[in-house]
Amino acid sequence: MRFSRDRRGQSVVIGTVILFGFLILALSLYQVQVVPQQNGQVEFQHFEEVRNDLVELRNAISSAGQSERPQFVDVRLGTNYQTRLFAINPPDPAGTLQTSQPYNITIDDGTNEPVNISTRFVRYRPGYNELHVGSIWYDNSVLYLDERDSGSRAVIIEDQNLVVDNDTLRITALQNEFQASGTRRVALELYPTDDAANLSQLEGELNVSIPTRLDADDGYWKESIENSSSVRYVGIDDNEYRSSDDVSALRLEVESSDNIIVNSVGIQSEPSEGAVSNSGQETDSDDNSGSNPTQASGINSDGDANTFWGSSGVQFNITNNGDGPAQIESISVDSTTSAEAEVLKERNGGSGPGLNEIFVESSSNSGFYEAGDGGSSSYSFGPQVDLSSTVSINTGRSATITLTFFQGGPGGSTSRVDMTGEKINLTFYLGDGSQKSLTISVPN
Repeated sequence: MRFSRDRRGQSVVIGTVILFGFLILALSLYQVQVVPQQNGQVEFQHFEEVRNDLVELRNAISSAGQSERPQFVDVRLGTNYQTRLFAINPPDPAGTLQTSQPYNITIDDGTNEPVNISTRFVRYRPGYNELHVGSIWYDNSVLYLDERDSGSRAVIIEDQNLVVDNDTLRITALQNEFQASGTRRVALELYPTDDAANLSQLEGELNVSIPTRLDADDGYWKESIENSSSVRYVGIDDNEYRSSDDVSALRLEVESSDNIIVNSVGIQSEPSEGAVSNSGQETDSDDNSGSNPTQASGINSDGDANTFWGSSGVQFNITNNGDGPAQIESISVDSTTSAEAEVLKERNGGSGPGLNEIFVESSSNSGFYEAGDGGSSSYSFGPQVDLSSTVSINTGRSATITLTFFQGGPGGSTSRVDMTGEKINLTFYLGDGSQKSLTISVPN
């Protein structure tokens, strides 16, 4: 037998090589065409989600300044691609959220010393591999997608609320430096100022200069601000801030100090760059100045809470240090730092600590709020709710507040949320019409 003429294995070898070639070709096409397409879909979905997160951030900045209550929001900086067995992904796209350098808002009456208030922009810069989009900016209540580098105008996501009803200029200065990068979800705490200068010394017509990245070529401010007898659009000065080619000055004229409201909000802490507060109305309802202190002025807490019945219930004390009894009529749980908690929900029935969504007990009596024990009945954060009975706290005595249970999803549709290490923002509404806002921390 001559082995050189034996061809019995050649067809098998050739077939295997051909099949292997087709497999390599298929994997190559999958890597080049399908993987980028699927990753692009993941990136687009994240872009939609982070845009909504930034809308919430923009609204929270305004709310913190106008309501003078802390606000808590979270932003998902990046995303993760699906795990692949035979193909290769690029690095997961990370995003960066950061404040700009500070710029001054200037308010001048032409007679007294001008008032300068520091403020910052907020920029979210995505790091996508497939989706090509610009940065999203927060700019004096405007939220927009900056596509000007590609030759397009800025795409407005949320319009300005600087000018309200054409007769009031409402400015919220954003302060403190902040930067975070990665794919994680980052929690942002927004605090109004407790100790600020005011604008009471200004008289007559005011000239206001506000830093903005929307320049004269964009035309946004000219189109969005309608002139009235109280607030008038003067123009855009692209040369006001010489330290930056990208920042212009929005110039407005305001009839008097009665037509301007200014507040300062700090990221992660109270404003620390020359805060100003000139709310134009009595929003500090727990002020105890003068001869008639309010019930709210005596309500205090050490700020610490304990978990209750696991880690999803929270219990804490408040004390009345006022000169007379304080009567709590209603409560609102305004927000939390938890990215998952959305509602309070329990189904235990009856009344008592842990048996109602909100239970308040003093040495005198108790009251509660019950959302219901069936189906999706729950308390969603924000609304003010009345207690079943007004709870009276005598001078020098305390009351215990129990919140049961923090859960996620609409109507508490997902599991209970671990609240250790989180903060809770509440407001107590008292019998004399005053109110007290407190931030409670749950230790780790």
